[in-house]
Amino acid sequence: MLTTPKKRHLPTAFTSAFAVLAMVFSMTVGITAQFKQTESISKGQRIEGNELAPAPIPLDGNPSCASINPAWGEYKLDFSSPNGTFPFTAGSGRTYSAGSTGLAQNPNLFMNVSSSGATMSQWSLSPVNQIDRLITYVIVKGGPSANGYSYPTGSIGDTGPFTTQGARFGISHISFCFDAFSGPSSAPVTVSGRVLTYDGNGIAYARVEAIDLSSGNVTVAMTNQFGYYAIRNLEAEAIYMVTANHKRYTFINNQRTITPSEDLVGVDFVAP
Repeated sequence: MLTTPKKRHLPTAFTSAFAVLAMVFSMTVGITAQFKQTESISKGQRIEGNELAPAPIPLDGNPSCASINPAWGEYKLDFSSPNGTFPFTAGSGRTYSAGSTGLAQNPNLFMNVSSSGATMSQWSLSPVNQIDRLITYVIVKGGPSANGYSYPTGSIGDTGPFTTQGARFGISHISFCFDAFSGPSSAPVTVSGRVLTYDGNGIAYARVEAIDLSSGNVTVAMTNQFGYYAIRNLEAEAIYMVTANHKRYTFINNQRTITPSEDLVGVDFVAP
């Protein structure tokens, strides 16, 4: 007579411990994927991304770009809570000073700003083929003081929040300090990284573009089946805007301004 073996059940305590371990492992994988894009950045190379706005620097009174660095030019939106697209010229509610940069007003270059009340949520320059300068400092003024936001290597756009000091007063005006960027050397460099999902899976056939902000030239690479890409033969010290696109995914911080001095690895893009 055949007998059916009895099923063996794991002790309840063991089952609970295993579930906790599985949950911890899952959380660790997710966190690793989230921060993977910050790994493997070689020494001496710069990435000016849109991951976090710079920390605010408290400023007293009514500061100008010249009071921070006399060499900088200044483009000032001189009205409350600017919101919209504005030409990079003097005009109604706009003032312009070249400083010692030698950069003339550019009616084909635009500053895009979103703000309300005491907070600016984003700013950017466009179009890329007209960008002839970098923003080095942003002053958000409101009430008797202001906050400054510094970009030591320059930037063409960022997401905030950018607030008046303590967000106690509405924005009265915003100043964008700028400087010219120097031309690149002729040495070729490679920019590489990975396009992946939040849980760490590579995304195949994503299109990664590097736009030379000086010439407007676009260099393209496609990711392989594991999500890796490499954009080759870029010019060292040139300023590039790198973006990733895919028909099924959108990406966190999908616009990076980089200035590679040598081969740059770890420029990753993550889909939420």
